Amino acid sequence: RGRLCLLHHDDVQYLLELVKHRPDWFLDELLSLLEMNRFISVHFTTIHWELEHAGISLKKLRKVAAEQDEDLCADFVQQMSQYSADQLAFLDEVSKDERTPMWKNGCSQQGHRATMRGGVLTVDGLVASLVVYGSLKQEPFLHFLEHTVV
Repeated sequence: RGRLCLLHHDDVQYLLELVKHRPDWFLDELLSLLEMNRFISVHFTTIHWELEHAGISLKKLRKVAAEQDEDLCADFVQQMSQYSADQLAFLDEVSKDERTPMWKNGCSQQGHRATMRGGVLTVDGLVASLVVYGSLKQEPFLHFLEHTVV
């Protein structure tokens, strides 16, 4: 007879797409996404079992560069060469919670590495930072740019 299936094939496919897109999701985050987007409430061990059954296993994350189109890259470098280094600034957004300062593990199909793209640092390092709880709206973001960065 076997055990009762709590997740349907489409639900498992949804989980696999989530893990493929973001290999660093925690099980409780996947659980929340299932509840919000698929209206399904299961225990996190069910999610773990379904991912394991689908061939997903825990891996060490490694950062990789985005695939590059050499022609587009050359065009970009030529366009950016008109600016001096002190005219450029780069922003990146990251979120974290109390569990860990950074993710070191992620999930992927067995036999494949778990990868995730990371942010960019300048030669001068971090110029300014802003920590907010929740979402950052346009007005506070523009204030941060005008009064802290510029």
